[in-house]
Amino acid sequence: MSTPLERIAAGETPYVFFDLETTGLTPKRDRVIEIAALRFDRASGELSTFQTLMKPDRAIPAFVRAMTGLDDAAFVDAPEPRDALERFFAFVGPAPLVAYNIPFDHAFLLAEAERAGLTAPAETVCAMRFAQSRVKDLPNHRLETVAKALDCPRPRARRAMEDCLTGLTVFEKALAI
Repeated sequence: MSTPLERIAAGETPYVFFDLETTGLTPKRDRVIEIAALRFDRASGELSTFQTLMKPDRAIPAFVRAMTGLDDAAFVDAPEPRDALERFFAFVGPAPLVAYNIPFDHAFLLAEAERAGLTAPAETVCAMRFAQSRVKDLPNHRLETVAKALDCPRPRARRAMEDCLTGLTVFEKALAI
């Protein structure tokens, strides 16, 4: 049986590159406030998008407001976590999840799913770890560093969709190396 990465590289399965914005760094204590995802089929080149805010159960911390530009007012009409997650999991379907630093994002996804009584997709690939195996001799493998090394455009905004677009581009360029 092949790994998710092998199936993705061979174009045998579409994958979903995703990114989250959160209220902090601890999955059990902090909350997801934004989910963005790009479903990409390497065989056909088809790309579809998903993006939603997710109503947090707390005020948005100052450092998150400064980083993302999202304040409490942005979440007035945001869906409840269970609704947002159900829509996201339907978008993902059976596809593997890919993220830059998957342990962080997947841990938050698992914690939010558990709180909502849902089951998160389990098949994952870490784009950062993969980039480390392909793009050598860098001072670090932060998304910004690898994007620059691979000549990928990097938007200034620090939002989930912008990070998805950069991450997907980095991942695809690393697959081509």
